[in-house]
Amino acid sequence: MSQELPKKNNDNKSEEIDLLVLFNLIGNAFGKVYSFFESIVKTLYKLLISILLHFFRSAKWYAIGLVLSFVMGYVLDEYSDKQYGANMFINTNFNSTRQVYENIRNLNQLASIDKDSKEIAKQLKLTEEEASHIKGFFIEPDVDQNIQLKMYNEFRSGLDSVGASQSNFKDYVDGLKKYNFGSHKIGVLSTNKNIYKNLKTNFVDFIRENPYLDSLKQTNLANLRSRIKDITTQEEILDSLKNSYLAIRIKESEKSVSDGGGNGTNLYMGNAQSNELLVDESKITNLLYVLASEKTELENEFYLKQNVIDVVSNFPVSGYDISVWTDYKKYTFPIACFILIFIMLNGLQLSRFLKAQK
Repeated sequence: MSQELPKKNNDNKSEEIDLLVLFNLIGNAFGKVYSFFESIVKTLYKLLISILLHFFRSAKWYAIGLVLSFVMGYVLDEYSDKQYGANMFINTNFNSTRQVYENIRNLNQLASIDKDSKEIAKQLKLTEEEASHIKGFFIEPDVDQNIQLKMYNEFRSGLDSVGASQSNFKDYVDGLKKYNFGSHKIGVLSTNKNIYKNLKTNFVDFIRENPYLDSLKQTNLANLRSRIKDITTQEEILDSLKNSYLAIRIKESEKSVSDGGGNGTNLYMGNAQSNELLVDESKITNLLYVLASEKTELENEFYLKQNVIDVVSNFPVSGYDISVWTDYKKYTFPIACFILIFIMLNGLQLSRFLKAQK
């Protein structure tokens, strides 16, 4: 019994030593972490103080530079032409999208790169003075995700089961090109906000000028007109036939009543048995409904495809200011001046420091 007590005391002392070692290790770890963050805070503090000292010692240079650059930028802004913009929204028919994009590229080349106001005036039937104010032409599809989803559903409905299972919306959208869309936005950049009223008619005539597309339009309209005429003739024939059958039905019905019996308004031919109905007027009525629906769709298509390009929304009477803050030199000049002074002063300080190390 006496031998077991010293053994237990030794075990307790060993456990206490292990706990002390563990606590020391944890304390040292926390101390290192604290020292690490402390060094970061001290470094940031010293950096902040250095920056503040730099601006304090060089405040006059920054003030002079910012004031002069602001005044210079303000004066230049006052004497610079303002940028105006306006948009036209169109729908393209008969696969005319490529023609429109090519014409817009041509005009943008003349306006923004060649600066050929004479050629722009000739093509758009403007005066050279008016054309000289035009600085650029832009075009992009007017589309959102809802339109893309509708196009994808139509595309997927035309696939077989294997193709439909392998297709997905993201791949379809990634594969679309700007020529696949029917609606587009055309923008014109100008330094004269009143030029847009003169672009309304001649501009559209220019971008849709194409003899092939005009011929295709006329052929399509002629086909639609012929089909509408055929449907109208069919409707007249079927309507007359229906009225005739109804008249016979009424007459037979009255005859059956006067004879005191019978099966009503049935028509017979040759050796056809009685009670066999030869004509069902409801089928003629349904056919008339189908023809009327088709005629309505064709008339709607005929109306929508009167032109190679339909203008959904024309240019406004005058343009609007499209400038953003980066277009104003009174803002960009001071920022550029501040950065330049900062680089120069720090460069000078670095140069002095390097010379002192020699």
